Amino acid sequence: MKSLNLSARGLTALSENIGKLVNLERLNVCNNKLTSLPKALFTLKKLKYLNIASNKLTSLSSSIGNLKALQELEAGYNLFTAVPKELGLLPKLKRLVLSKNSLKTLPAGLSALASLEILDITYNQFTELPTCITGMLNLKDVDCSYNKGLSSFPVDVKNLKQLKLLNLKNTMISTKQVDDLTWLIPDCQIML
Repeated sequence: MKSLNLSARGLTALSENIGKLVNLERLNVCNNKLTSLPKALFTLKKLKYLNIASNKLTSLSSSIGNLKALQELEAGYNLFTAVPKELGLLPKLKRLVLSKNSLKTLPAGLSALASLEILDITYNQFTELPTCITGMLNLKDVDCSYNKGLSSFPVDVKNLKQLKLLNLKNTMISTKQVDDLTWLIPDCQIML
């Protein structure tokens, strides 16, 4: 089996037997009532897509770093106040969605996400653009909208030469700051 969709099934737990699906590439367990993920999930070496969004997860295991083939992680609409630095150990990760959590910062180790192209951190509690973003040199699309306290960004945002879209709607970033950003990242469309 390469793909398994268990979304919207009212699940409160996922069996350790998930680890027996050694060829699994896509797993969708969104819209359930999961409060934790089984350790066996993090042994799935071929997993490319993981959707754990819209659950009741309060933390993400550091074992996430074992999923070296992972290209997309959808972890929005949970109860995360932090994510593990081991997320930075995912060399193929291209899309990371952490929207609608309670995140205030991202670990510095995430700057190692050299393949990351899309980052969604909407509806969190960031007050400044996380510094680790400036090391994600392949980023093309960053959505920071609805971080109502977001009021600053690191100057090293100029490193993001590939960035094409930066969404800052419903933040405290001013039009003057957008002018500064336009100078730092001239090829990027900035939405305010």
